[in-house]
Amino acid sequence: MKTKSWILLFGAVFLILAGIVAWQYLGAKPAGSARIYADGRLVRTVDLSKDGAYRIESAEGWNELTVRDGRLAVTAASCPDGDCVRCGWRSADPPIVCLPNRVSIRFTEAGELDGVVR
Repeated sequence: MKTKSWILLFGAVFLILAGIVAWQYLGAKPAGSARIYADGRLVRTVDLSKDGAYRIESAEGWNELTVRDGRLAVTAASCPDGDCVRCGWRSADPPIVCLPNRVSIRFTEAGELDGVVR
C-alpha cells in the first residue's frame, strides 16, 4: 500500500510540472513585432510579418538579424561566444540577448499597448 501511494504522489507531481512547462512554452503566442535594444536604448522595432535583414550596431560590436516567416534569428554577430546566434529562430519569448554587444531583442504580441497617456 505504501509503494502505491508513493507512485501516485510522484505521478501527480510529474503531471502538474509537465502541465506548467507545456503552458509556459507551448502556449506562447507568436509575436507581432520585435523591439531591438542596443546599449539600453530602443534602436529599432521590426514587424515580424515582413521578411528582411537588419544590422544592429552598438558601442561594443554588431549583430545581423534575419526575419523570415514570422520568426527572427541572429544570424551573425561580432561577439566571441556567439550564444545569441545559437538561440535559433524565435517568434515569442524568451528574449534573445547578446551580452558582449549589449543587444537585446524583446518580442511583443500584436496589438499590445506600450502604455497609456492621460
